[in-house]
Amino acid sequence: MTEQGSDVSIPPETEVPAGGPSGMESREAPAPSFFDGDDQPRPEIVEGLIREGQLVAFAGPYGMGKSPSLTDIAMHVIFGIPWCERLVSQRPVILFDFETPVATFRRNVKLIANRLGVALPQVPDHLDVYLEHGDPDAPQTKRLLAAIAGNTDTRLELIGDSLSKKENALVLIDPLELMFRVNTVKKEELLRLYGMLRRRLTGYPHAATVMTFNLRKRDRKNGREDLLINPRGWLEEVCGTLDILNRSDVRLGMDFHGEDARVINGIRRGEEMHPLLVRPVEIEPGQYAGFDLHPADAHTVERVLTTKQRIYWEKLPKEFRFEEVADHIVPRATLDRLLKRAKSVGLVEQKNAIWLKLAPVGVKR
Repeated sequence: MTEQGSDVSIPPETEVPAGGPSGMESREAPAPSFFDGDDQPRPEIVEGLIREGQLVAFAGPYGMGKSPSLTDIAMHVIFGIPWCERLVSQRPVILFDFETPVATFRRNVKLIANRLGVALPQVPDHLDVYLEHGDPDAPQTKRLLAAIAGNTDTRLELIGDSLSKKENALVLIDPLELMFRVNTVKKEELLRLYGMLRRRLTGYPHAATVMTFNLRKRDRKNGREDLLINPRGWLEEVCGTLDILNRSDVRLGMDFHGEDARVINGIRRGEEMHPLLVRPVEIEPGQYAGFDLHPADAHTVERVLTTKQRIYWEKLPKEFRFEEVADHIVPRATLDRLLKRAKSVGLVEQKNAIWLKLAPVGVKR
């Protein structure tokens, strides 16, 4: 037939099968699609450092402060208190420690608790702690010694049993090579261990695991890369470097920065990482109670911020709200990255909705 006033021939209406081209009934709900699943990043346990479900490698020279920093992070996570200006997700902590004497651990926890104004954590409800150098008659020490006297399976079973009671815990293993007696320079051993750890942790998607590693001996001829500005090069000094780093979701390092500060920096798979400058909190000579942010100096500003970021930094007023300057003085996405980086090294702080630029150490306002 031809519509009046038109030369276009319109075919008679045809009935479309109820099931469409595939013959499926149109009233049936479509089958779930692969892409219907969650596509958002997992929640962060420590802002900018650790997410749920991740394996984290934490490297540094002996005596750098890795163990005290993990104890400090554990206390902040247990009580839900931001650590070095970074938000945390409150949850229990499971700690396997093979280096710290029990007296030192008790003293450190007490000092940190006193500094934070909190009670001591309940053991094992909030802090399930396994110290190889703990009291020989302590139940958790007995369980740890029995596990490491066995094989890899018995050690993994101990981790799994602890997680079954605290499914969203932050698990700290300090160091990994003493927990599993693995040679970190042998690829086959490391690959097998990582595979076993992954499979064991699959049942606990809301937990995360941090494993410490020691650095190789420093190359006195060539020195070591600067962790603040070249974390990738620095991390290649880790024992068994490529296999440890390539199979961890987060690779963190800790090294000296100046006389008393430490820099924590690294690489997060698929995410940007901003360096963190911290310093030990010395409450009495030789008595330390965790870490806090270390103020940046002018030299740090030049090294941490890119040339373009420094130009934008100079344009920002001393006090401002994000929306007041976003896309007016600094492009929004660039401003977000700049503020995160500046905050991580103590160049800016946020009070309510107001950002305040801080003068670097040694620089007058």
